[in-house]
Amino acid sequence: MLEHLERNNRIIREFIDRYSKKKRPIEVSFRDLIPELSKIDRHTHLIHPYPAKLLAHIPNLFINNSILSKEQDYVLDPFCGTGTVLLESALYKRRALGADANPLAQMIAKAKTCKLNGERLQKELCSLLKKSRNYKLIKIPDFSNRDYWFAEQTQIQLAKIYSAIVKIKNENVRTFFLVNFSNCIRKVSYADPRVSVPVRINKNRFKLNDDRHKKIKIRLAQLNKMDVFEKFESICTDNIERIKKLKIETGSVEIISNDARKLTTKIGGKKRLKRNCIQLIITSPPYAGAQKYIRASSLSLGWLGIAKNGQLKKLDNESIGRESFLAKEKTLTKTGIPEADNLIKKIYEINETRATIVSTYLNEMKVALSESY
Repeated sequence: MLEHLERNNRIIREFIDRYSKKKRPIEVSFRDLIPELSKIDRHTHLIHPYPAKLLAHIPNLFINNSILSKEQDYVLDPFCGTGTVLLESALYKRRALGADANPLAQMIAKAKTCKLNGERLQKELCSLLKKSRNYKLIKIPDFSNRDYWFAEQTQIQLAKIYSAIVKIKNENVRTFFLVNFSNCIRKVSYADPRVSVPVRINKNRFKLNDDRHKKIKIRLAQLNKMDVFEKFESICTDNIERIKKLKIETGSVEIISNDARKLTTKIGGKKRLKRNCIQLIITSPPYAGAQKYIRASSLSLGWLGIAKNGQLKKLDNESIGRESFLAKEKTLTKTGIPEADNLIKKIYEINETRATIVSTYLNEMKVALSESY
């Protein structure tokens, strides 16, 4: 709406003016600045859960204005996650480019920003549910601790659904249903829904007369007789309604790289982005050691065949902000930032691992930010 554009222009001008005078960071409540986004379920932002998702108010303010960019400009998010910046960019007729190390995040970002026909998706859902229920012989994927996280009957039902989805010929439609399948996986597992990294629910952590013991016992009973087809259908139905309401006109979205340190023109390609081809960069970088993005996605990555036994470690090692290092990698490394190096040296004397996490993160972020700049 024009009134929101004009308001955002005013806010941006005020920020520029305030910062130019005092050269100090400005404390901001984006929820207060953009109150119309208080409605939680907006467009396709909630198509799939993901840890530490960026508040949509932030890219909305910095994109929906005529000062920082204009229609058809390129907007880059080098740590795009599940595409919050990308979606907001496309909604306001920008051309969005994203990069992320997590294959699941890439898939979700594609699904939530793709122009799809809701009626076609509904027909495809009915077809794949019918096919999957009728499957007799199916192959259950082999991945780490599969039997620990899923009941046997749940595994069979999930495998049937997955077998039907991968046979869908249209890539965008197939991706949409794979994302819904991923959303379903965690909900039918023994993982505690309150924790981002999978932790198995365990009633024995509490006494018999504790309400939490009773609730977990009920939850386990439900999971052991779960109708996965019904759960999957419910998730798909909600997301198809979101797709129907999604109005992307002339904006576009493309995932171009899996490494913010090497921004290529397409995933798997070697050609790098040209200098000065981006008009605006908006991103929320990964947190060092605070969010375990690959581990949080491990159940989905296993079922989707992206990370089989032993491959999660490789994906994690390719991520900026990782925590796991071999003994030979734990060295005192300088960043070239005097304040940081002094502190890292003190940390190293107490805990070599924590010092390595910090120095590696800062050095890799320097490369990533330099690449974007």
